[in-house]
Amino acid sequence: MLEKIMPELPLNDVTAGVAYYRDVLGFSVNFENGEIGVMDRDAARILLIARTERHTGIGSCYVYVADADALHAELMGKRAGVQGEPVSRPWGLREFEVLDPEGNRITFGQPFE
Repeated sequence: MLEKIMPELPLNDVTAGVAYYRDVLGFSVNFENGEIGVMDRDAARILLIARTERHTGIGSCYVYVADADALHAELMGKRAGVQGEPVSRPWGLREFEVLDPEGNRITFGQPFE
């Protein structure tokens, strides 16, 4: 019955987060009102939410991609907080991590055989 997932990443400054996800990570703005930002890139959707007493700490999510090396090169060129080179893992995913300016982690992974 499950169809989609939309991870929530808490931010102190949602407006700045929307700009980062749009301008640096290449997401488009689906909706923004200062307290939430709905960000889309291809088939992926991430919800940026205001950090509150209920939404504390940092978040993380995993996004499957078609070409981890190409995305890594794109994001390196934009100084996107990339945390190292893509690595082929024994579990069949070539992946790398990005930290946004507030510490939320997005791992991008490409399945391989």
